[in-house]
Amino acid sequence: MASARLSPTANLLRKSRLFALPKSLKVPADQATSRAVYDSDSATLPHPIRASIVTPGSSLARGDWGLKRPLPAKATSEKSSRPVVRVHALDTFEHVTDFESAADHTMTLEKFQELHMPMSLPSRVNYATNVVPRHQSPFETHLDNTETSQGLKETGAKQFRHTGPWLAGQTDAEFASYLKQVSNRKPELLQKLREQFVAKRSAELRKQAQDNGEDFAAGPMKITDEEFNTYIKTLRNDPFALGPVVFDLLDLSSPPAVPSERIGHKYYQAPPTNLASSEYAISGPPKTHPSAGLSYARSHALIQNHPKFGPQAYQRPVEARILRPKGRFKGKMSRAIAGIGGIAVEDLNAMAFVEQGTPPGLTSFDASIPGGGKYWVSPIRAAIDSNGRISLSSYRASATAKAPYGIEEHKKEYPIFISDVADSSSQTVPRLDRQPFGQPRFNPASDRQPRGPIRGTEDIARSLLDNLNSKS
Repeated sequence: MASARLSPTANLLRKSRLFALPKSLKVPADQATSRAVYDSDSATLPHPIRASIVTPGSSLARGDWGLKRPLPAKATSEKSSRPVVRVHALDTFEHVTDFESAADHTMTLEKFQELHMPMSLPSRVNYATNVVPRHQSPFETHLDNTETSQGLKETGAKQFRHTGPWLAGQTDAEFASYLKQVSNRKPELLQKLREQFVAKRSAELRKQAQDNGEDFAAGPMKITDEEFNTYIKTLRNDPFALGPVVFDLLDLSSPPAVPSERIGHKYYQAPPTNLASSEYAISGPPKTHPSAGLSYARSHALIQNHPKFGPQAYQRPVEARILRPKGRFKGKMSRAIAGIGGIAVEDLNAMAFVEQGTPPGLTSFDASIPGGGKYWVSPIRAAIDSNGRISLSSYRASATAKAPYGIEEHKKEYPIFISDVADSSSQTVPRLDRQPFGQPRFNPASDRQPRGPIRGTEDIARSLLDNLNSKS
């Protein structure tokens, strides 16, 4: 009955998918720095700020995307086999629809979902040890809380969002603006502080009565203005006691740890962190939900089933592409950067390479590798940092994880120079031209029995040992 009273236009807008699109987010602001910043305006943002729009194949053939006007096929269907767009403006001054391809974030989401990785809370990964960081799901009841969640009433409950800002990440102008907001809320905050003082005073009297074996008269307790003003003066003279009260009163996020050079001085002590992860106290609380909607799995409790070998202890390894090798970058030593499923990851398995060998192209750029430097990894943890970026941790894939799938690392073939065997007493001379596969590279002497094809440095060393043994 309610929909019948709506006008045709209102009913059309109510059922329109276009008007159901969420509002675009703000572009992530750059950090204030005095150094030169080299960024590209066309680079992929760390997280999407506009919704992606798709259309069925029947509508795509006509260029119909459900917008005000059809989109040209030259920029959509003919440019990509799976066209996805994001709209900046439905109608501009030139009477065109401003749009661009949204395949960057869409394909990254699909690639990440193929990893079958549950989202975890941020934790520091130490590649120097073999200890895998503990997995904590952000969907646990005692962790998935905001300032209005009912789960905060449970014992040991933590939250990932506060009503107050993170003071350590504010500039001077932002902090001054926040102080003005706090000044305008002074009567409200004083009333809240008075209620906290009453509750604290009641708890002290109740405990004192229990210690003396007396009955505490339960009821509303009244305090005078003089007692309340004395309590405020006491807090002002003791920064260690005032700090936890201010953080609780304004519902502020936990700050980073106090520097060691300030421990001997007086400072406003913060209460123990109430954030879901200790990493949030260092880099700030997350701007989105700790899962960011990428995956809703709560644990790694799944079995990778191979069609031939059955259940596997490890998931199928993923090929990582080396985007930037190790070396000096912008005047300082930089770590290697690799891409896993469209996600740039820094310093993958820096210590594990000592035992298993460094992949070709990791220490320096090697143009002789076909398709660029790559190696196989096994993702272990995925989390969302405070800036909304995907933080992926991985170890290099072991031989056990690669064996069922027949995966082999790329092995670079090193050339054999004639100077390596010129000083030896070998009766064979390596040919410098390339021989077809299956033909011998060395021509044996006529007085010896012919032997099979010799390839590589091991065969050359074997032939040298045979010659030495025959002469002795």
